[in-house]
Amino acid sequence: MKGTDTFIKSITKKAGDASLSLFGKVGAHHYKSQNLSDAVTKADLRAEHIITSAIKKKYPSHGIIAEESGTYRSDAEYVWVIDPIDGTLNFASKIPLFGTMVALARNGRVELACIYLPCTKELAFARKGKGAFLNGKRMRCSKQKEWGKSRGCVAQSLRRATIPFLEGVIARAKRKPCVVNAFGSVAVKAIYVADGRSDWFAFKGIGGTWDAAAPSLILEEAGCKVTNAQGKPWRVGDIGLIAGSAPIHTRLLSIAKKSR
Repeated sequence: MKGTDTFIKSITKKAGDASLSLFGKVGAHHYKSQNLSDAVTKADLRAEHIITSAIKKKYPSHGIIAEESGTYRSDAEYVWVIDPIDGTLNFASKIPLFGTMVALARNGRVELACIYLPCTKELAFARKGKGAFLNGKRMRCSKQKEWGKSRGCVAQSLRRATIPFLEGVIARAKRKPCVVNAFGSVAVKAIYVADGRSDWFAFKGIGGTWDAAAPSLILEEAGCKVTNAQGKPWRVGDIGLIAGSAPIHTRLLSIAKKSR
């Protein structure tokens, strides 16, 4: 669709900068569960409203899946998937590692994606089949093939749904050590892996489809092997994501399939 590239970049950056204007000024407004990582702030709500109102005005026939406000016409051919602030606990704790993520899917397949880290002014963009770019410069996924030399990104939340997978990573690390980080934000992890600063990214069983929609395309267009936690091509509705070079992805997928 004409103009969508400019539109998605504009709304993602506008929402992210609106969040940044409140950074250090507001804390958690409420929690969606007993888990600290499920915090919501006034900035989340403001950023999401900026995005959803712009979409409804420009593309009234499109659907929306948004983390805070839920779904709108989610059975439409085109659906926008929105995470207004990914890394809200970091945001509420005055840690400058958070981002805004927006994706556009057609019939369940992501075709357009944007991630913006307002504190570092890094904007990642990808269109299906056209590559991934960070502030206009081509992004390239790491080609690291050796597990023992790899630096990965995992979920930061220790809970029933994440522990089995993390135990699998630890079991492999006992035989051949690796390095892992969490960073507290999928948006940050996705950019770091797509840009080759880290080697792989995997999480399973937590969050929502908005956590993986934009990262799935940006990572794929940067050259990563990308699937859901079952090893199938990622689609809207999936929860969880595995990305890295083909050899690393194979090892991660094996861990994911064994962690029930």
